[in-house]
Amino acid sequence: MKDKFHVVIGSIGAFIGIFVFLAYIPQIFSNLAGDKAQPYQPLVAAVSCLIWVLYGLTNSPKKDYILIIPNALGVVLGLITALTAL
Repeated sequence: MKDKFHVVIGSIGAFIGIFVFLAYIPQIFSNLAGDKAQPYQPLVAAVSCLIWVLYGLTNSPKKDYILIIPNALGVVLGLITALTAL
């Protein structure tokens, strides 16, 4: 029961995490249109996500894809958002 609960909660968290980082897309388009924003928050989010990706990749005995997938998206979109804000 505990393992099933862990998988369900982790899956819900991963699903929500994906939408958190998809929320950067409008900001990226706004940045590209010339409405620049501060780059610090998405840059810090990208670094945080990178740490979680590394944690998920080094998890034993198996990789934690519930952590890796949404956070990898966070790394990519966070960096794109930060770079387009410059």
